[in-house]
Amino acid sequence: MSKRSVFIVGGGYQYADMFKKEGWKITDSIKLADLVQFTGGEDVNPAFYGEKPHPTTGFNPERDKREAVIFAYALEHKIPMAGICRGGQFLNVMCGGRLWQHVTQHARMGTHEVVDTVSKEKFQVTSTHHQMMRPSDDGFVVLAATLGGSRTSMLPNGKEYTEIGGHNADIEAVYYDKQKCFCFQPHPEFSGHTELRKRYFQYLETYLFSESGTC
Repeated sequence: MSKRSVFIVGGGYQYADMFKKEGWKITDSIKLADLVQFTGGEDVNPAFYGEKPHPTTGFNPERDKREAVIFAYALEHKIPMAGICRGGQFLNVMCGGRLWQHVTQHARMGTHEVVDTVSKEKFQVTSTHHQMMRPSDDGFVVLAATLGGSRTSMLPNGKEYTEIGGHNADIEAVYYDKQKCFCFQPHPEFSGHTELRKRYFQYLETYLFSESGTC
């Protein structure tokens, strides 16, 4: 069991409960944290990645600003960071990535299949989001899916830009080695998803706490 401490940004009791069950300590001080965990919620302000909002995008400017300060502190002090759902999307943006502001086939509840880009193993993850990560060139894609549907973003002139489908084009998890950020769109904190939770903590160990790392 882990003896590490986690500083949880936002979120509810499910995140703390998940970490406690894995043997982690919850700390209220980021200075004592081995990991900063960003959580789910509203969309990320598109201004953070140079776009205007899509009609389906809803964000909280104050939350974005507050969490940007936390990100900067963790980055300066070399504290590893991880994000779940909106938290993963936020870290992806802060590491230079962008977002598809509206996608189909994902916000349907239930689960869908993903593939691990290293092991090629396939397994099920939760499916609740209407936005998807668009990693920067520095991002290493850890999990991807092929759900088809459409992915829409916004052009600088304010018009919509849409792509359709593509093999492994739906990016579900990304790792940024320089910033030590692990971005994970599924929900391992959901009750009953014990296998997904197990995999999430394995990924934290592999990408954020392993001396050799994988990227």
